[in-house]
Amino acid sequence: MDINKIVLNTLVFDTEHNAGLPQPDMLQKVADFGIKTVEVRREYFKNIQTETAQVKDINKKLGLKIFYSVPEKIFTDTGDLNPELAAYFDEAKTMGVSAVKMNIGNFTGLTDEIISGLTNVINSGIQLNIENDQTTQNGSSKNIINFLVVAQENKLDIKFVFDLGNWRFVDENEQSVAAKINQYVRYIHVKNVSQENGKTSVVALDKGIIDWQKTLKDLPTDVPVALEYPATSDEIKHGINLLLAY
Repeated sequence: MDINKIVLNTLVFDTEHNAGLPQPDMLQKVADFGIKTVEVRREYFKNIQTETAQVKDINKKLGLKIFYSVPEKIFTDTGDLNPELAAYFDEAKTMGVSAVKMNIGNFTGLTDEIISGLTNVINSGIQLNIENDQTTQNGSSKNIINFLVVAQENKLDIKFVFDLGNWRFVDENEQSVAAKINQYVRYIHVKNVSQENGKTSVVALDKGIIDWQKTLKDLPTDVPVALEYPATSDEIKHGINLLLAY
């Protein structure tokens, strides 16, 4: 794999985050690994207004491509468009982000008002993608494909972030899903999982039960691939090397 396709999601620095390292300072750590793209996490910001501006300033020197992970839902519990959607995209614009990732939420259908709201953010020049998380609502392939099909029918450029490790949390198999959803995928998250005593847990890329290499073969080869799991510096280097060797 070309190193220019590899992304570091700042979850890899979870230990440093918990110790108080501000997320803007993680950009230099990403660059130090020789990686050109970072995915920042909204929940890692302590003061969004201040720190998004810091991300922009720090990145003037580093020149990283930036993705933005927003752990919020596009649709509210009542099926309406999230009223904060435009605000998330304003944060993304401040940082110079090229793609925003969210969860679906309670998708019940598209109205003219919803289509207009989604079109406004999509036309901002920043991609909007959805991801499978570890819940049935946002992580089941049935719900995801249903939404993506409707979005495509309505000419909404919303695609998919395939999180390779999250399917096991909703009792689905990543290889089976890959074959059904690959046409919508424009970004991939890689991690692995262990399953012991009925509990599913995230582990490093080469430590779990998922054949990640085999699954990647059923997914697009021209999209970015992110390491997304808590890791030490050595584990990050090892994960990067595993992807480079793929």
